[in-house]
Amino acid sequence: TFRSDQINYLGKNVKLGLSCTEVNGQLVTFHAHDHSHERSSEIFSEIDRLTSELIAHGYKCDSSWITRRLKEGETDLSVLCGHSERIAIAYNFVEQPGTKFIQITGNLRVCGDCHQAIKLIAKIRQCYIIVSDANRIHHFSPNGQCSCQDHF
Repeated sequence: TFRSDQINYLGKNVKLGLSCTEVNGQLVTFHAHDHSHERSSEIFSEIDRLTSELIAHGYKCDSSWITRRLKEGETDLSVLCGHSERIAIAYNFVEQPGTKFIQITGNLRVCGDCHQAIKLIAKIRQCYIIVSDANRIHHFSPNGQCSCQDHF
């Protein structure tokens, strides 16, 4: 992709994306494609449910946000759905089904695909999701809008 070509051309290392969230007084940190949590099978099942809901509501993944070549067995969707923000969101729903408020802090800027997906998740699940990324604090509301008005 264009982004991975840029990264290779510039010789820059990509920083590992981390997302932290607090549930039931416990701070949990996830990295992209993180399967280390004891409830990871439930978390990734929830990601699958969320993805099915997103697709049913018109979501189409934007592969232009993928910054590396796909490995064997990976798809655009599996790579994008493995971003740490989505894992943290799924973890919140696993730990607190029906939650109406999720707060996440990330060390990188949220990618455009995740931004679109989170807007739709907030609308589908009728909850508030706050994501503090490297650039700004995004307030996703149940009406499917973000406080940044898509200027991220």
